[in-house]
Amino acid sequence: MQLKYLLILAIAGLYVLIAGSYKPTLPLHAQCKQILEYLQKQQRRLLVRVAKQGRIPQHVAFIMDGNRRYARKRHRIASSGHVSGFYRLANVLEWCNDLGIQNVSVFAFAINNFSRSPEEVSALMSLAKEKLRELADKSSLVKQHGVRIIIAGNRDLLPGDVREAAEFAEEKTQHNRGMRLNICFPYSATDEISAAIRKVTEDVRKGVLSENDIDEQAIESRLQIPGPPLDILVRTSGQIRFSNYMLWQSAKLAYIRFVDVFWPDFSFFHMFCILISWQLAYKSIKQRS
Repeated sequence: MQLKYLLILAIAGLYVLIAGSYKPTLPLHAQCKQILEYLQKQQRRLLVRVAKQGRIPQHVAFIMDGNRRYARKRHRIASSGHVSGFYRLANVLEWCNDLGIQNVSVFAFAINNFSRSPEEVSALMSLAKEKLRELADKSSLVKQHGVRIIIAGNRDLLPGDVREAAEFAEEKTQHNRGMRLNICFPYSATDEISAAIRKVTEDVRKGVLSENDIDEQAIESRLQIPGPPLDILVRTSGQIRFSNYMLWQSAKLAYIRFVDVFWPDFSFFHMFCILISWQLAYKSIKQRS
């Protein structure tokens, strides 16, 4: 183990010395951790520059799957996996912002998740209430880059205190002009489409919309998830299914990628590879439109 640390120091120490951040008074393992973090940061900056030489997607969505299995694999309770998943989300939002992606949608809680054990649902609601306020009020990413938070889904199903936290997050960030973050919570695509159709029929009844004007655009404009057309949909955990997420949006030439890692293990390199593969496929995607 000591040899491993010494090799890392020998290979990478010069770079950190040049950067002026090396602290030789730290213990050996701490020095190695500092060097690795520095190298990872420099690698990410380089890959961002490479990716930005090509087209950048306007809208990317994530099915953040695998939190519970991540926790079980480490012999932890399920709620700890969701906490790890939240911190990975914060990382992913930072990466998307660095890459210049302006719209990000995340599947935070499915309507059918209410059928899970009362203990897990309660833990998830408590986590959501805490993290929505934290994200809107204390997140450096939101403050520095003007991220706007939008809650998409059937919020009538939420407990009152969680609904208040969702409204707080939206109101706190409503004037921000940076990246738009659509938090789908609680959400299902079939509920979204059904709600849009109900709005169409209600608008026809009120005379706001003519029956002759009912078309694809009339429904699409009444969907819960705003933003431009979906470019990329990513699902983690290795499961190859949509789980009733953004079915309408995904049907319109979205690039679908299934990644065989749990959400808390999703890395910038995964993100970079997906983006590059989308850029390479972009021409053929547009030809099918």
